[in-house]
Amino acid sequence: MSAEGQSFDQLISQARLLRQRGENKKAIASYQQALTLNPEAADALNEMGLAHIHIGEQFEAITAFDRAIDIQAHEPTGHSNKVEAYLTVGDFAGALAAAEKGLFAIPESAQLWVKKARALESFLKIPEAIEAYNESLRHDSDNPETWKALALCLDAQEKWSEVARAYRIAAALHRKRGEYRESESCSKFASMAEKTV
Repeated sequence: MSAEGQSFDQLISQARLLRQRGENKKAIASYQQALTLNPEAADALNEMGLAHIHIGEQFEAITAFDRAIDIQAHEPTGHSNKVEAYLTVGDFAGALAAAEKGLFAIPESAQLWVKKARALESFLKIPEAIEAYNESLRHDSDNPETWKALALCLDAQEKWSEVARAYRIAAALHRKRGEYRESESCSKFASMAEKTV
C-alpha cells in the first residue's frame, strides 16, 4: 500500500482513467506513485512514457522507455515507444538507432521493422524503407496499416502495379475486420494506381 493507502493496481487504474480523460500530468503523478510500489512494472513505465509524449515531454518519455527496456529487453513495446518518441521530435537518427537496437534484441518484431521503415522514410531512404516494410510483413502480414505504408513508399517509386496490390491487400484486411470505410478508401487508391499503369 502507498502512503495514501492505495495499492499498485488502484494507482494504475487511476492513472489509466486520468489518461483517458486527457489529464496526462495527473496520470504521470499516479504512475510515479505506482512505480514506487513496483519499480519493475514495465507496462506502467511504457504507459507513463506515452503520457509524457502527449504533453510534449519526449525526453522524459525516452527515460521511462529506457527503464522499461532495461526490465524487458526482449519485449518490443519499450523499444517501439522509444522510436516513436524520437520521431515526434524529429530526431530521425535517434529513431533509427533505437529501432536497430530493438531489432538486435528482437529481430522478429514486425512492430519494430515498421518503426525502422518510418525512420528510413524520414531520411528519404525509400528503397531501404520498402525493405523494412517487407520484412515487417514477413513477420505479420495481417496489419493493413503496414500494407498502406508500403503502398505509399512504392507510390514514391511509381511502381503502380505493386502500389495497387498493396492497397488491394489492405482493403481485404480492413473488410475482414469490418472496417468498410477504410476498405473502400484502399480499393479506391488501388483503382487509381491500376489506371496509372
